[in-house]
Amino acid sequence: MGRALRILLGLALTVHVVPIYLRVDLPLAVGALLLMLGLIGVYSLIHVIASRRIVGFGPGLGAVVALGLLVALYVAGAPGSPILGRGEGELAAVTFLSISLVVAGVRADPGCEVMAIPGALWGTHSELACLVFSPLDRLERKLRSKRAA
Repeated sequence: MGRALRILLGLALTVHVVPIYLRVDLPLAVGALLLMLGLIGVYSLIHVIASRRIVGFGPGLGAVVALGLLVALYVAGAPGSPILGRGEGELAAVTFLSISLVVAGVRADPGCEVMAIPGALWGTHSELACLVFSPLDRLERKLRSKRAA
């Protein structure tokens, strides 16, 4: 069920964001795509740090750090903000989240969905929990184990 919800939510966000790319000017779209590449780089770094246990992220702290970065980009990139005032940050954050949700659902990633793209690039699954889907995944595993018993 968690897989299906990730894919459906990711596709819904994609359907929402694609028309925006068709309406905005080219520099804004390119800026958003470059920010997405930056997100992939930063999340890949977090993935390596967490997987090699260089820094001991607990499940809750890791989820807050991972999602906090995406929320910070969204807020900093709102139209009219002093940093990325044309909306590139919002567009990049929503696009990255939509693609990550679909990738996490397709790969059946049990971890944080924003770590799905780096996980796919590195060929591993994330060890960080997700604030929204991890409780649902635990419930689903618990129900499955009761049915199997």
